[in-house]
Amino acid sequence: MKLRLGIVGAFDTVDKIKSVGQKLDQQILIKTYPYKHKNETIEILKKHQNEVDVLLFSGQVPYFFAKGEGVIHKPAVYIPRTGTSVYRAFWQMRDSGIDYRKMSFDTIDEMAIDEVINELDIPMKKRFAKPFSEDIDYDELLDFHYQLWKEKKINIAITCISKVYEQLKERNVPVYKLYPTTSLIREHVNKAIYKGDVEKIKGTQIAVQIVKVKNKIQSMSSQYEFLKLKNKLEEGLIPYTQENFGSLFPFGRDEYLIFTTRGAIAKKCENFDLVKYLQYQDASKIKLASGIGFGNSVHEAEANARIALGYALEEERNSCFIVDEKGNILGPIKENNDGALSYELAVTDKEMQEMAEQIKISATYISKIKSIIEKMGSNKMNAEELANYLGISIRSGRRILKQMTDAGYGKVIATKSVASAGRPRQIYEILL
Repeated sequence: MKLRLGIVGAFDTVDKIKSVGQKLDQQILIKTYPYKHKNETIEILKKHQNEVDVLLFSGQVPYFFAKGEGVIHKPAVYIPRTGTSVYRAFWQMRDSGIDYRKMSFDTIDEMAIDEVINELDIPMKKRFAKPFSEDIDYDELLDFHYQLWKEKKINIAITCISKVYEQLKERNVPVYKLYPTTSLIREHVNKAIYKGDVEKIKGTQIAVQIVKVKNKIQSMSSQYEFLKLKNKLEEGLIPYTQENFGSLFPFGRDEYLIFTTRGAIAKKCENFDLVKYLQYQDASKIKLASGIGFGNSVHEAEANARIALGYALEEERNSCFIVDEKGNILGPIKENNDGALSYELAVTDKEMQEMAEQIKISATYISKIKSIIEKMGSNKMNAEELANYLGISIRSGRRILKQMTDAGYGKVIATKSVASAGRPRQIYEILL
């Protein structure tokens, strides 16, 4: 089956990438999703992302915009603008007889620009640049070039953005657009294909899910209730396993093992939805813990599932944890998917280990806290928020924040009064 490659970007660049991709000796099916404005990227991905195996963005602007909105769910690559694109622009300007000694650039690394200028020995008089930023604004870039031209500080503008290029042309500003070179496109199409192939192989990786009933049995009558509950659980696990293209095996008195592949169970990992399969009058009576393990062998996958299950058993609510072949853990995944964190079980990063030693907490906690910051989109939190994410007491949350502050990795930035009795909440800024 051919790998489906989706190209997202401005119309002109998408056409060029498609033309290069079709000439490659690769078993791929190319689908194109052009736009006029970067904001269209979100709707494109929401509608069409499931039609492809891997995404190739025409540049860093649509890629980082989509990434910032959290809508990329497939392997993705973007084509950067490098010095080779600048060489091409200078060559075109030289052939056109344009005085290019006063210029403005946008969204390309200044070092790449200066390297080309130095290597070509161009007697540049003035060179202005507006570096790329993830919250890039088209109007701001347009104004940047246009004002410089109006003030006669530049003779020509160089842009990476099709919309800016078109609007500058409408205002009669001499302008060139930086396109990726053929060799650069070929390199990143191949990179996208490789990434897509790796993801496909990963999808065939072995996955083991262990489902354990946490309900306690205290009397003979509760044993009968437990058996009824088990029967209802099994009735629910059968369609759940079928949807995951897996095999279900009872294990002991209160455990079930599901053997499947990573690709089949991946969508189920978004939230712990086992309970919805239980056709039971009061499904809330069933207390479940689940661990999913990925591995390159059945033994490795089951061992990881056992580690993940151990974490799930510590949770009060129905929840699931996942441990992959690299020792990364994701969880807790709950019924409404609130609070799931992704972090490393065994942290090998030297800098993170040094931080842990200074703060006097485990490196895993450092990894977890970094994940919390990424999930929240903010490095400011109070002890209650930290405790909620880490699954610890508020007192322990306060202790960790104090230790971080004492070690120079945090500071109190505000104190918030609460209406009820109790100590005021301190807001911390975490500096990791």
